[in-house]
Amino acid sequence: MSLSYSYLLFWFLVFALGAAIGSFLNVVIYRLPRGLSIVKPRSHCTSCGVRLRFVDLVPILSWVTLRGRCRYCGHRVSPRYALVELTSGLLACAAVFFYPGLPSIPVFLICAALVVAFFVDLDHMIIPDEVHVVIASCGVLLDLRRMLLQGLSGMVFFGETVGTTHPTVLTMAWPRSVVGAALGGTLFLALGYLAQMAFRRPALGLGDVKLGAALGTVLGPGYYLISFFLFAAVIGGVVGAVALLIRRRGESHYIPFGPMLAVAGIALVLAPEQMAGLILSRFIL
Repeated sequence: MSLSYSYLLFWFLVFALGAAIGSFLNVVIYRLPRGLSIVKPRSHCTSCGVRLRFVDLVPILSWVTLRGRCRYCGHRVSPRYALVELTSGLLACAAVFFYPGLPSIPVFLICAALVVAFFVDLDHMIIPDEVHVVIASCGVLLDLRRMLLQGLSGMVFFGETVGTTHPTVLTMAWPRSVVGAALGGTLFLALGYLAQMAFRRPALGLGDVKLGAALGTVLGPGYYLISFFLFAAVIGGVVGAVALLIRRRGESHYIPFGPMLAVAGIALVLAPEQMAGLILSRFIL
């Protein structure tokens, strides 16, 4: 019984911590694209300006108990705030489940940054550079850990034959994060170019290309990155097809690609082997 209680308590604490970070992510999502400080001023109602107390900021529960309204002015509060907190809590649990130990921290930070990318791009059609920096930094840290544990076997090797009379093969080892970033950025840059040629208008922003490069540092230059690329393209194709079916005649709306990249990125970062096997079995095998 005590073991079961401790087990449940552990996961509750992980979820609660993730949800609390999700509350901060809401601040980042609102302020970052507007050029506001994410530290000052303290959280307040955007309608009446009253500074919120601790009881107003309990993740998920505050929104539920207040029925989605401000305690002081009654202004309706978007359910997105509770959704982001719930999502962040679940992602924290998933990160600990798939990556027990210290690696769960950078993995969760990557997922949290992708949540920010999802909603900011959805609202403003931009992906802040801060998102790319967080993801790439965590990717490099994970790669450094891999190299410390695996040595040279955790790197990517390139060989080149030099000389004609006495040919010599020169081999150079590169970090997976560096090669993955280069390949990720190149893939999405090429996708944007092809899409622009096909649709006669810009289809991918530079922020999407940067996000592809940042996730390349995490996924490396192999099948995980290719699976992410394919998964994001499929999600984008499905969403685009649905949007074409339901839009009114004469309407032309640009659909941001960042949310699709964020969903695909979270799936591949959390469960790369499972997702890569599932995706590649549909496209290649």
